[in-house]
Order: sequence, then C-alpha cells, then structure tokens
Amino acid sequence: MTVGRPAGTAAGLRLLPPKQVLNVVPVLSPDQQAAVDVPHGSGPVLVPGAPGTGKSTVLIEVAVRRAERDGVDPERMLVLAPSRLAADSLRDRFTARLNRSLSTTPARTWASYAFDLIRRAKAEGILPLPRPPRLLSGPEQDLIIKELLEGHALPGLELPWPEDLGAALETRGFRHEVRQLFDRIIESGRTPDDLVRLAGQCNRPDWIAAAALYAEYRDVLDLRMPEAFDPAGIITAARQIFQDAPEFLAAERDRLQLILVDDIQEANPAVFELLADIAAGKDVYVTSSPDTVVQGFRGARPDLTAELPRLLAPAGAPGEGLRDTAAGDTVLERPLRVTHRHAPAVAQAWLEVAARISQRAGGRSARRLESAEAACGQQQDGLKHHGVAPVRGDVEGHVLPSPVQELRYVAQRILDAHLNQGRELGDIAVIVRNGGQLNQLQRHLAGHGIPVRVPVAESAVRDEVAVRPLLDAYAVALDPAALTPESAVALLTSRIGGATSIELRRLRQSLRREEILGGGGRTSDALLVESLLEPGALATTGIEGRSARRVARMIEAGRLAARAPGGNAETVLWALWNSTGLAARWTDAALAGGAAGARADRDLDAMMALFHTAERYVDQLPGSGPDQFLEYLLSQELPMDTLAARAQLEDAVELMTPASAAGREWPVVIISGLQEGVWPNTRLRGELLGSTLFADAVEHGVEHALQLGPISRLREIRYDELRSFSTAVSRARDVLICTAVSSEDEQPSSFLDYVAPLRPGQDRRTFTPVERPMTLRALVAELRQHAQLDGRSAAESLEAVRVLARLAVAEPSVPGADPDSWWGLAPLSSAERIVPAGGTVFVSPSKVETVQKSPLDWFIQAAGGEAATDFARSLGTLVHAIAQDLPDSSGSEYVAELVRRWPALGMKDNWEGKLDFQRAEGMVRKLAQYILVMRSEGRSLVGAERDFEVKLADIVDVPQPGLPGTAADPETRSAVLRGQVDRLEIDSEGRLVIVDLKTGKRQPSKADLARHPQLGSYQAAVLAGGFMEPGTAAADVQPVALQPGDVQPGGAVLAQLGTSNKGPGIQVQEPLDSSDNNWALDMVNEAARLMSGSVFEARHDPAKSGHGGHGCRLPEVCPLCLRGKQVTE
Repeated sequence: MTVGRPAGTAAGLRLLPPKQVLNVVPVLSPDQQAAVDVPHGSGPVLVPGAPGTGKSTVLIEVAVRRAERDGVDPERMLVLAPSRLAADSLRDRFTARLNRSLSTTPARTWASYAFDLIRRAKAEGILPLPRPPRLLSGPEQDLIIKELLEGHALPGLELPWPEDLGAALETRGFRHEVRQLFDRIIESGRTPDDLVRLAGQCNRPDWIAAAALYAEYRDVLDLRMPEAFDPAGIITAARQIFQDAPEFLAAERDRLQLILVDDIQEANPAVFELLADIAAGKDVYVTSSPDTVVQGFRGARPDLTAELPRLLAPAGAPGEGLRDTAAGDTVLERPLRVTHRHAPAVAQAWLEVAARISQRAGGRSARRLESAEAACGQQQDGLKHHGVAPVRGDVEGHVLPSPVQELRYVAQRILDAHLNQGRELGDIAVIVRNGGQLNQLQRHLAGHGIPVRVPVAESAVRDEVAVRPLLDAYAVALDPAALTPESAVALLTSRIGGATSIELRRLRQSLRREEILGGGGRTSDALLVESLLEPGALATTGIEGRSARRVARMIEAGRLAARAPGGNAETVLWALWNSTGLAARWTDAALAGGAAGARADRDLDAMMALFHTAERYVDQLPGSGPDQFLEYLLSQELPMDTLAARAQLEDAVELMTPASAAGREWPVVIISGLQEGVWPNTRLRGELLGSTLFADAVEHGVEHALQLGPISRLREIRYDELRSFSTAVSRARDVLICTAVSSEDEQPSSFLDYVAPLRPGQDRRTFTPVERPMTLRALVAELRQHAQLDGRSAAESLEAVRVLARLAVAEPSVPGADPDSWWGLAPLSSAERIVPAGGTVFVSPSKVETVQKSPLDWFIQAAGGEAATDFARSLGTLVHAIAQDLPDSSGSEYVAELVRRWPALGMKDNWEGKLDFQRAEGMVRKLAQYILVMRSEGRSLVGAERDFEVKLADIVDVPQPGLPGTAADPETRSAVLRGQVDRLEIDSEGRLVIVDLKTGKRQPSKADLARHPQLGSYQAAVLAGGFMEPGTAAADVQPVALQPGDVQPGGAVLAQLGTSNKGPGIQVQEPLDSSDNNWALDMVNEAARLMSGSVFEARHDPAKSGHGGHGCRLPEVCPLCLRGKQVTE
C-alpha cells in the first residue's frame, strides 16, 4: 500500500476528474416531505432536526421545487452555510439536481455573502473605498496588534495596563486575548467609548487600556488599509450598510425570493441579526441542530436558535435587535425525526451525548429520533439504497496503555476495515481534538503506507519544516550578516540542505584541513559560514560538500534576484526555490508514495501556500520590497487560510478536527485521543481580558454578567466541548470507534463512557490488545521470526520460509523477503585481529576500566563511536589546561585565568552561563586548595601532564581451531602501557605519587578505590620505570630527574574538583608493594590482550538495557539489549 496512488501502479502523473454529484431524486421520509410541501409564499419555515435527519436534503429539494414548479429564478435564491466546504457541497448538489449551470454562486458562507454585499455597495457608490474591498486575514490582524503593542512598550508611550499584566504584554497568548476582545467588540458593534463605560461598571481597569488600543487599531486600519475588513466585523459592516442605505436593503429583500439557511446553530449574534434584516417575514427555510456546534471558538450561539420564531416573524426596520422583534404566528416549524444516516447503535450513542447538553426551550425537537431501526441501511440522507439489509451498527470504546499503542491501534483498525471488510479508504475518517494530534497521527499512518487526506495546515506558513529553511536563506540573501554558525548548520541539515550529521562533520574537517594547509587558523564555524557565502570556498570539497554547494547556490540566486530591478517577494522566493532543483525530486517522491512520498507531498503543499502568500502580499502592496515581506511573514504566528490548489488522492483516509468534519459523514469514524483535559478542554477562554464578560454584559446587562462566576462559565465551556464531540460522533454512519490512553500521566475522558459505557459487572476498562499491522513489511518481519526454529516446529518454520520465498519472487518483490537483503546473514567484513601479527597494542590507563567492564564499549569508542562533546567535557578540558599551564598557583590566579579563557567555551551571558561559570570557578579554587594540602603533607610537584611509556609482556596468540580471528600458527604482538598523568608528585620518602584531577560529579566508593583500574595502571607504570626520564614541566617548576632506584610508588590520588563538597575530595589508593602488585600488572596485561582481539564481548546485566544509569551505553549495537540484537535473532 502506498500514499497517493494504488500499490503496483507505475509512478507518474495522473489527472483525476472532479468528483461528480449525480442527479438522483431522493425518496423523502414523511417528515421531510412535509417540510418540502410548504406552499410558496408561506413565509419562514424552521426545520430543526438531529444530525443525519436529512436537513440539507430538504433545503435542496425545496430549492428545486420552487425553481421547477413555482417559477422562482435560481439566480434570486440565496443558500447560506457555515463553512466553505458545506457551501460547496450544497452548491454542487443543487446544480446537479437542477441539471444546469448558474451564472451566480447559489451557495455561500455568511462571510462570503457579507463580503458580496460590501463589494456591491462599493460598485453602486454607497460605500466609498479607495480600492476593492478585501478580507483581513487572521495573521495580518495579529501582526497589526503586535506592532501596536510593541510601539506602546517604548518609554513614554505605555498604555495604562494593570501591573499584573506587565509580563504578558509581549506574548502571543496576550495578543490572542486582545483579538478575542476586539472580535466581541466588533461583532456587537460597540465603540471604544462603550468599552470605557463598561470598564467602570464591571470593575475592569484593563478595559480602559484595551479601549485605547482598539481605537488605535481602528485608526491604523482606516489609514493603512481602509478597504480591509476583519473577519469578525464583516457581518457588522454589512448590516451597517443596510442601516446607512435603507434603499440598498429594500432592493436586496426584493431581489431575494427564497433564502435557505443550513446549520444556523453555528452562527454568532451578528449573523442572526443580519438574517433578521434580509429574511424576516419572507420565504426562508432555516435548519438547526443545536447539539452539534464546532464554531464555538468563533462566537457561535446555538442557544439563539430558540429565538428564531420571533426573529423571523415580520419585523420593522433593521437594527431592532434579536430581543426586540415582535413574535408572530406566521413562522412554521417542520421538525425532522427520522435518521437517514445512523445505524441504531450509533444513533443511541449520539443521543447519550446530546442528553448531557443543556438546551433551551424551542430546540428540543432537534433531539428526537424516530424509526431509526427501519431507516437504517435503507436511506442515506434521503438517497434510497434498494436491496441493502438493515445494519445494526457498532460503537466501540478502547483504552490503550500508551499514545504509541493508540496510534498503532488506529492504524490496525483502518487496515482491518480496508483489507478484511472491503471498505474503501475514503469511507473511513479519523477525528481528533486539535492540530497537534492531527500531525502526529498523519506521520504515523503515512509510516504504515496508509494514504491520508488532511485539511489545510493548522500551523503558520513560516513554521512548516520545508518553508523555514527557504525563509532563512531569504534572510541571508538580503543580509549576509544574518548567517551565523547556528543558522548555517540549520540550513545544511534542513529539508532543503539535506546533509546528515556525518556529512556535516566531514565537511567541517575538509574545510579545516584546507585552512591549516594554507597557514590559517580560523575555526570550522567561521569556515562553514564563509563557504555558504562564498561558493568558491567549496571548490576543493568532494561529496561531503554537496549539500553546502546547493545551499550556497540558493543564497547566491536569492541575492541576485533581490538586487535585480523590480525585485519583489515573489521573484526572490522563486529564485531561491528554483536554484535548489528539488521540485522534480520531491514530485517524484510524492508520486512514488510511502512515508517519504507523504512527506514530500506535504512539503510541496507548504511551498504552494508560501508562494500563494507572497502573491497575495505583492498584489495588495505592489510597491513593497523583499525585506518587508520577510518581516511580514516572520511576524505572523497564526495559520493563514489559502485557496492554493492541493494534491488530490484517489482513495485516502480523512484526518481532521471536528470543525472540518461538520456537515459530512462516513461509514466508519474513529475518534482518537479522548483524554481528560484534552477533550473536554475546560480551560477558561477569554478570561485574561474578560472578552466573555464583555459579551455577556452587552447582551444581558452588566448585573447579569457579573453574577456569572467561574463555575457557570466552566459549565458552558463543557457544554461547548460536548457539542463538538457530539458533532464528531454524529459523523459516523455504521461504525464508531473511540480510543483513549490510560497511564500514570493520562486518563481517559469521561466522554468515552457516554458513547461506550462499561458493561454490567465491569468496574474498569481493560487494555485492548494491538495486533501486528496488516502491512507487507510487518508480515515479512513476522515470517522471518517464524522462519527460525528456536523452539518452534520445523513444519511452521518451513511454511514461513515458503511464504517468504513467494514474496521475494513476486512482482514487484516485497522488500525484506529475500534473504540476500538480510543484514544478519551477511558475512563478517573481517575476522582478523585489529592489531596485525608483530604489531604493538597501546594500552591507555584511562581505558583499562572500560575494556575490563565491557570490551565492546571500548572497541566502539576506539573506532570513533564517541558521544558528541558536551559542555561538561569541554569544561573539564578547560580546567585541565589551566592546571597544566599553572600547576602551582593561588585561587585568585586560577580565577583570573579562568575569566580570560572562559569566552573560548562560547557560553551565553545569561543565568545558565553564570551558573556554569560559578561551577568552573569552584573547580579551580578547589585545585588551589589541593595544592595547599599537597604541601602540608610534604609532597612537591615533579611535573604536570607528564608523559610515560613502558613495555609490557608480549601477547602470544595460540591457535584455536574453529574460533574466528585465530591464526593457524602462533603469533606474537607487543604491548605498551603509555599515557599522561595530570600531576606527578614526590613525597618526603622519595616515592612517586600520581594525581588524577577529576571534574565530574561521580566518585568511586572506598571499596572500589583499593583496586581502581586507572590508578592501579599508573602505579604499575611507576613500578615498570615509566617515569625515570625527566619530563616536561611548567616554566616555574624545575624538572626532577629520577634515578634508576627511585621507582617505588607512593600511591595514587583522585583529586575530586567537580563534586558538591566545599573543598577538594581527596581519595587515596595505597602504594603498591612487592607482595601486592600482581593484581595491577595482571590487569594491565589482560587489558592489552582484550584490546588486541577480534571478538569483543558485551558485558552488563541484560535486565539493565538502554541508556542511562547502570544500563548499557550502546544499546543500539549491544547483543544483550533488545535494540541491538541481530535481525536474525
């Protein structure tokens, strides 16, 4: 299975025709027929009903009947829906039933209709605007608010915000609160003066500052872009036109002969008022389902559906308000009660959820379902399916032990429905609460090769993984100083650069090598930056410079485009993108499918959104330069809606949030991520600046608003969360599957119990087992396990081998089935010892303990498998360097030297950097204290960083037939113990004392110290005469020449400088003597033997696998760890 095209098809571009909506005459239920049969001219008709009762079908059939039987011109009809998707669906169905095209758009969203009114008002000269009207996007609005707040942060320009808000003023969350308050002000048609008045009545001093900010916001819009209308205010602006030009309203009411409104429960108060303006007393059908709402975050008020009878009765002039319109008896109600969507089990689950939502009188008829058993399986939204047996349906609730298991279970159920039940992937939808869950689920399903279709990205364009590096290169093209070592690394390792960490390391080494050969001394960071700004610097690099050349070419192309006459955002972006040469590669990857194809597909969509944003910016601000666009885009922290074309998949699972799922249905719906605190998310909204309090005060009065406390608001939020969950549940036709995680950190949502309650006698949910994914890759993995005997029957293993053979020779072959591709069966590249016969094994005292504990660990480190240098190691190196250059100094001298060298670590001057410096200062002061202790004990310094080298016993390799790496004849290898000690001291008896400075926080126990491998190795070197020759000493220390007899060890010392003790921790290993020195020499010789081998054992407790603590340091390659086992094991 692949993403984007069926498995087995040739890669290539396929032109998919648009989905056809068939002109099928539905068989209406009696309640639907009663609603459709209302005679023309009867006035307003309310059509309440639960989801799936065929409300949208009623609207379409009413429109068709009025057009065909009553002679109503479709051009004089208005169909309104809450979302663009719903409006598109109504338009397609309407035109299909009419079987002809229309010159105007019959179905619109509320915002689209209001915008059309504004456009026509300008065309008729009613609304004076310098340019054509446009809709202000959310990111643009956020940017204006951000600029205003930043301006008021300057000295002398501060607004009178309360002191407790001072720390929040520069945050994105505060701007979100400001936007919410502004939206409520705009929707209610109030002014800054109204907000100031309410500030005193509601005791909200922050509203005074907010009123000043709002007044400035309106002034900026009027001066900078008077043609722009923010989304929250476009409805109010349309109503204002009606109030200022009554003749325009009268003409609109005369033009409209039929108004059809779907899902009015998603409307905010301003929409209800606009509806009253154009529809009161006219032929208008309004459908409602107050229990299914997803636009609550945009101010949807399902409770106002109870006002519809009074709202739609004949009214006077516009602007009277919802509660002032006189009720009449001319409003008809035709409730729908028969479900045409849900199987009985799903319908019952929805009723259980809906019953927990508070509902005002007048809306209860939208919660009644009748004859669900009879209708199930025979009609779907009015479409009759003959010969289909009734389906009982199924509702399931599952709890998994971890989020990963939940993702695996969702993938398992999708594959089971598709492969075992024969369902199309397009018949399956997965609904989650938020965009973060959506992205995680998309990645997981794509990894299993499951095609997915997702709505427009819910993150800002600038934050897309593929877009960010292009914007970084854009910034560098405008200003080369913007390229820092960190941003250079980010560019090289990005989706566009494509360099791996190994390639980046090799590039650094190559650049550094060329620099040294040329007599220079610049760091690899500086050379990396220069190589991207000066492409010629990469001329001598090989394959390791491939990514750098691509990035350098991109920056140069952008620089030329920015300098060209007439250069703008579009031309610079295109030059950058075109120079990468990635368009064809990503297109091929997207068409090839798989996880990589899904990623490429998303990246291409992100690029389309970026270029669409640039196009819109250039069109709206034609004189702006490239630098202004970059500032504009980087300042946006909200996602921007886009009409840019996106790739379409023939058959794919739909992934979405409840807002995108509204108005649609699928045979199988999976609701994932039902966690307490996530769904429902009962966090109080709009509390920081009191936007909810403001809305309540405007609608119900100040006294009533102040009586509503946190408990009342939390109750309303929970109802809002229930409505969105109700919407998700009601999207299922036959099967509803709900999943949650139960662990120490996460608890299942109570919503899970509403749809799938515990069975009688069951006190808790058990974990649902997750089976192997039904993918060829997982099948091959399981067959390979069964192909090994390992306690299984020979017949079972033989059958697994036969199936693997069939998969290996299939066309196309299944990856991993052919044994030739199995890594575990590949022969060793070499079985020879790592030191050839006659060679020398060099043993370092610091590595003796490592090879003793685990030879495998030592070998991996010796082969270059070291962890990246972290700050702790860099700090230790710095302290050791100071101790070498100043081996006998005071604390103040050490601190002064530390201050001088500290910038070399590249630490930032912040609180964390200051803590690290304090830690380093403590180390060097402890070093000074140790020197005082040394003197008090009668020792003197012989040398610092003293080298030594001693010959050990030869290693003789005796032939052992059958053992890898052994020779046919005896072989001999030399062994040498060599290294460097931090300090070499001599005591009052003339014995040598080895001192090792430790900057780490851990120290050995007293029992381990007696035979500490590193210290024992140092003392063995003393006994073997390793320090008889004078060594290099610091300038202020006289070298001591040791005589042949002066080779007795006086012990070894660990000077602990990095512990939390106030002074240096001094741990002493007693001197080796003639009666107890064999253990040290034997240990060193054994280490030499282990280091010269061809087989390196892993030694640790198998129960302590994985990183950290006393576990394995290298679980990825350790055969004792599950992650390090061979694929054949």
